[in-house]
Amino acid sequence: MAKDRASIRLRKSAEYEEFFQLLGNRPETKFFDSMKDVFMFACVLGFKHNRRYPFSAQGGEPMRLTVFEPDDENIFNIIAISCTDDISILLDEDECQDKKYRLMEEFANGGMSIIVEKFCNPVPNENDFKKFIQSYYDGSGQQAGVSIDELIGGAIDSL
Repeated sequence: MAKDRASIRLRKSAEYEEFFQLLGNRPETKFFDSMKDVFMFACVLGFKHNRRYPFSAQGGEPMRLTVFEPDDENIFNIIAISCTDDISILLDEDECQDKKYRLMEEFANGGMSIIVEKFCNPVPNENDFKKFIQSYYDGSGQQAGVSIDELIGGAIDSL
């Protein structure tokens, strides 16, 4: 029997907890609407650059799976299948779910390493990071350049 969605939590690495807070939780510095959005961006970025870093120490409160949208779950599923070449990772069994969400945590950790390396020394370089984020959207809020879907598609095509 699979775990209830409400009981599943996605962890963040203690190493990057401060940056999750800065980018998605503190009104004076946040670039994203929520820490969930920081997690999703970091996860896709880590996947695109094949940076999957395990971590041993959890930072802050884990995020409930229920805060993630169905589209987020679709992205998780695409990444999981791409990494494992095994559709059984989508089964509603504890072992499969644990493996899939551990992959997402590790890719988010890898993505955060990229964000920190490029934009945070030790605090976010606001102008550079805004340019990086805005490269995915034009001034009207519409996607421009490369969308998250195109990033994932390109990464999948390169496998």
